[in-house]
Amino acid sequence: MKIKKENVPYDLWLFFAILFLLVSGSVMVVSAGAFIAEYKFHNKNYFMVHQLTNAGIAFGAFIIAMNLNYQNYRKKILIYGITAVTLLALIYLLVSNHGSTIKGAKRWIFGFQPSELAKLTVVFLFAFLLDKNRRYLTEFKKGFVVHLVILSVFVALIFKQPDFSTSMMIFVSGYGLFFLAGMKFWHIITAIIPLTLIIAVMVMMGSYRMDRINSFLNQEKNSSGSGWQVKQSLIGFGNGGISGVGLGESRQKEFYLPEPHNDFIFSIVGDEMGFAGTISMVIAYMVIMFRGFMIARNAPDFYGFLLASGITISVILYAGFNMGITLGVFPATGLPLPLVSYGGTSLILTLFSLGVLLNISYKTAGKKSLTPLKKKR
Repeated sequence: MKIKKENVPYDLWLFFAILFLLVSGSVMVVSAGAFIAEYKFHNKNYFMVHQLTNAGIAFGAFIIAMNLNYQNYRKKILIYGITAVTLLALIYLLVSNHGSTIKGAKRWIFGFQPSELAKLTVVFLFAFLLDKNRRYLTEFKKGFVVHLVILSVFVALIFKQPDFSTSMMIFVSGYGLFFLAGMKFWHIITAIIPLTLIIAVMVMMGSYRMDRINSFLNQEKNSSGSGWQVKQSLIGFGNGGISGVGLGESRQKEFYLPEPHNDFIFSIVGDEMGFAGTISMVIAYMVIMFRGFMIARNAPDFYGFLLASGITISVILYAGFNMGITLGVFPATGLPLPLVSYGGTSLILTLFSLGVLLNISYKTAGKKSLTPLKKKR
């Protein structure tokens, strides 16, 4: 349903923060990926063409989502249909011979990444379920356990790819929605201990995960081995100083950093654009976080509150961990920087979700807030 008739504004702070990250991210992908594109594809414009194509499609999805009433995603047939497609795609990826395997992980089907769809599906599904089952949320079985089992299915399927980092990001996003929805704090906290033990076992199941943790804990000792990428990332930030070495002038993207156009693009931003460039991006993400939670708090209904909260948590969680990894704050793992890193599926779905967030702000503007956190349940 179009919403052109209502004479109320979108959240312009949020809109321009998103636009800034999209434009600056596309510029940095072109710059960071030129050297590798020339080496791998003999075409330095390879990533530029693909990034601009992805950005164009993503921006179209963004505009469509802005102009569609977010209540449309509340329909059972739509949300259950998307959930079924997502689960089938994740299962198909694991059991079939199709799909691309990169660095030991099978995560793509014909260039499409099902885990990125799962990240969005979990937010929309739980916004629907937690709103629908609101009267049961304080109960242990019908409220906490049932929803935890559903979340665990997504986490397990993505973990098996294997993609530990994405599975954990999805788990934290879902668990965060449980808390915001009003589940009993005691239920959430008491489950943390066994869940932490399960996660610890999952980490120890993969030797490469233990290597990453050991490298993180002993960065100086492993700076020439498994800790090489973090060391080179920090060198990039150091080289950049306040104003950077200049757009396109980074040397770290010349095989010193793995995935300079993707996982470690924030380091290239620090190298080429300096502290001024990195702090600009951090501020943009902070604007998304503050405006996102404000939109959630003022949403017209509980469903809108949960949906806006979930979208905001997902984007900020990924951004925070990606930037923390490049700065050596967290163990190195493959997580994209939302709206900035190269990648079609991630960019398109992230922009679509942020378009939904803007639509909630559109529906909220000029209306009395229900203040969902305080509303009686």
